[in-house]
Parts: sequence; structure tokens; C-alpha cells
Amino acid sequence: MELRNINTFLHVAELHSFSRTARQLGYSQSAVSSQIAQLEGELGAPLFDRVGKTVRLTGAGETFLGYARTLLATVQQAQAALQPPQQISGSLRIALADSVCSTFLPGLLQRYHARCPQVELVLCTATADGMLQMLGTNQTDLAYTLDQPLLQPNLVRAVDVPEPVCFVAPADHPLARKDSVSLEELTRQEFLLTERGMSYRDALDQCMAAHGLRLQPYLELGSAALLCQMVEQGMGLSFLPEYIVRDALAAGRLVRLPVPECPVEMHRQLFYHRDKWLTPQMKVFIELVRESAARPLDS
Repeated sequence: MELRNINTFLHVAELHSFSRTARQLGYSQSAVSSQIAQLEGELGAPLFDRVGKTVRLTGAGETFLGYARTLLATVQQAQAALQPPQQISGSLRIALADSVCSTFLPGLLQRYHARCPQVELVLCTATADGMLQMLGTNQTDLAYTLDQPLLQPNLVRAVDVPEPVCFVAPADHPLARKDSVSLEELTRQEFLLTERGMSYRDALDQCMAAHGLRLQPYLELGSAALLCQMVEQGMGLSFLPEYIVRDALAAGRLVRLPVPECPVEMHRQLFYHRDKWLTPQMKVFIELVRESAARPLDS
């Protein structure tokens, strides 16, 4: 039984397509069909039902799937154990939340490139929903999100770090001197907020709605780092992950407003799809994120 055939089987099972598997692996479609036929002959059972353009695992295919993952993972682990990280090659695709990009990513990528200089990194930003869709369609290897805890049976959560979100104001703002600020008071202030659809913006809107209130920002922007700079310049108040504003708070340029009616905590999470085998490139990145999770901020 050839490992090449097992690898092809896992790709077809993940992509539900012989043609897409052929394109991704660089084979002809006939070669993919031949490899699957050879594997089916060795196992003595059909592994896929082919109905039109749809390819689905048979009962035998579902049974073999777990063994195939274990076989390939064992070989990859052996290869990784014998291969220094500096010799790992290939590519790694990562989908990320914007706030993760601007804060944690630079130092993380520097350490990754130092450890795996031959790996090509392909990065893109997306919403949490977009990242989940990309994982499900194999458009990305890893998704690095900032969201509510995501518990989905088709995802493996490799990292989960709680991250508080807070109201911030310029240091000279009148509310900065208060021991407690109500949500009703905030409705009378000028706000700059992230776009609707971003996890912590949605959490804020839900919190306000639960109290029968609503914030009307005069500016909405996708970049959390840029919003932080604009608040520092006195352009208004905002609601941002604490790690985005940590330096400005420590330097006294911003003040965290105490708003007990609206405690919000997001989770910085790193996922990969359950049907995705863990490549050496993915494994090193996960290890580095786990190492950085113990630090207050990457640099």
C-alpha cells in the first residue's frame, strides 16, 4: 500500500472531488482515479460513491479514513522528527483577524521565518465566518480568530487565549476621571468603532441592545490599530481589544473607562479543520503561537 495513494485518498475525502485533488496535487485526473482504484483493489472494497460530479465516502471509506489519517500522520511525525525545522519547505496558508495581524503577527512571523526559512507564508485577513468557510473548503490551513469561543465538531482548536475588550478614551477626556461610567452616558459621546460583523463590535451592540440603548458612531473602520491612533489624537471614544491599546494605556495616552454594565471578553483562537492532517509547517506555527500565548504581547 503506497503512501502516495493514501495521501490522494485523503485529499479526495477532504475536497469531495477528483478534479480538484488532481489540481492541488499536480496529477492528471486519470492518475488520481488510478491511485484510488489501486487502493480500492488492495482493500477489497469501494471507498467512494461517484454520483455525477459528487464524490462521497462509502461506509468502507469512512472506516478507512481514520486509519489513513493515522498512517499518514505517523509518517509525517517521523519525517518531522528527523527533519530540522530549517529544512521544512512548502507553503503555509493562514487566515487572520485584523487585530491579530496588527498586534501579534509581526513578532510571530519573524520567529517563524527564523525557524522555517524555506516555508512560503500566504496570509489573508477575514471575518470569523469567512475563516470558517475557508477552513471548510480547504482555502486555508489555519485560522487565527478573535471571537466568542467557537465549539464546532469539524474544527480542532489548537490555541485558546481569553482577551478582554474595553472602552477607551483620550487621557484628557472628562469621562477619564470617573470611577464608573454608565452605558447611558456613553450614548452621548462621539464614538469611532470597528465595522459591524466584527466579533467584538457585535458583542458591544448586543450589550447595548440588552439595556435598550444604541451607540451611533460617526466613523466605522476595519482597522483596530488605526482606531487606537485616532482615539489617541482626541477624535472620540472606542471599544477595542485590550491588547490593541495596551501600549497607549501604559504610556498614559489613553484611559480605560470603567463600564461595569458591559463586560466583554473575546477569545484569540487558532483552528484547523478536523479532516486536515497536521503538516510540519502547521505544527511549527502552532507551537510558536502557544509559546507566545504566555506573553502579554508579541514584539
